[in-house]
Amino acid sequence: MITAGEILQKKRETLGRSVELVSQETKMQKRFIKYIEANDFEKFDSEVFLTGFIKIYSQYLGLDTEKVLALYRRSKPQKKGKKNKSIEPIWSKYKKIILTPKSIITILSIVFFVLILGYIGLQIYKFQSPPKLTITSPIDGITVSEEILTVEGTTQVGAVIEINSTLAIIDDLGNFKQDITLNEGINIISIKAKKNSNNILETVETRKVTYTKPAQAETPVVTLKTFSLTVEVKDASSWIKLDIDGQNKLSKVVEPSKQQYDVKENFYIITGRASNTTISVNDQPLVWKTNSTTGVAEITCTILNESLSCE
Repeated sequence: MITAGEILQKKRETLGRSVELVSQETKMQKRFIKYIEANDFEKFDSEVFLTGFIKIYSQYLGLDTEKVLALYRRSKPQKKGKKNKSIEPIWSKYKKIILTPKSIITILSIVFFVLILGYIGLQIYKFQSPPKLTITSPIDGITVSEEILTVEGTTQVGAVIEINSTLAIIDDLGNFKQDITLNEGINIISIKAKKNSNNILETVETRKVTYTKPAQAETPVVTLKTFSLTVEVKDASSWIKLDIDGQNKLSKVVEPSKQQYDVKENFYIITGRASNTTISVNDQPLVWKTNSTTGVAEITCTILNESLSCE
C-alpha cells in the first residue's frame, strides 16, 4: 500500500525541488521533511505537530491535504493492546460490598477529582493546539484581472490573523476580511492564525493568485533599442520561472550557469532562492522584490519608448 511519505516524496521529485529548497520555502526543518518522506513518524514528539507538518507540506506541493492525511492515518502503526484478563475472579471478591455514607463520600470525591483533572487536561490541550483556520476566498490557483484582492475566512474567536505579515481585523464571531494589493504575475498569499501574537503554535494556509492586467487598446510601440536579460545562478541550483514577451523560457531548477535572453516588450521572473541568483539588463543589475514571509523573490519589467520600467 502506498504511504503518505511516498506520495509527498514522489511529488517533490516530480516538481524538481530539493529538500533544502522545500525547507527554505516552508520554514520546516530538513530533518522533519526527511522523517515524513521516510514514514518515520515515531520521531515526532507530538501528533499535533506531525499532522500540522504533513498538512503544510502537502499544501506546498499542491496535493489534496485530506487525502494525504487519510493515507498517513491508514499507514500509521497501531499499538497492540494487552489482552484482557478475566475479571470474574476479581469481581467475585466485591459482591458483598455494602455502601456506607463514608464510602459514598469517598467515591464522589474520587469522581470529582477525576473530573477536575479531565477539565484541566482539556484546557491544556486547547492551549497547546493551534487555532482552526478556514479560507473562503480566494480560491487557490485562481487568475484575476483586478489589482485589489479580498481575503476572507474564519478562525477561532480571540485568535490573531496575519495576512502576508499584516494583521487583519477579526469580528466577534471569528470572521475576517481584508483587501490586499497584488503584483502583476504570481502572488503567494500566506494567512497565519495564532492564539496570540507571541504564540509559536500557528495554523498556516497559502493561496497562489495570478494577477493579469486587463487588455488595453493596442497602440503601436516602436522599440529600437536592444534589451538583453542576463540570468546568472551561482554556487547552488535555484528554482526559476521566466516569461519573456508572453512566452515561458524557464520553469525548472537551474544549475549554476549564466544565460542571456533578448527582450522586446516585457519579462517576468520569479525564483525560490534570490541569494544566489542575479539578474541584469544590458549589464545593469536589477534588485529583486522579496516576500519576507515565503522567501520567494520576483520582478516584472516592461519596455516602453526605449525605456525599462520594473516593479
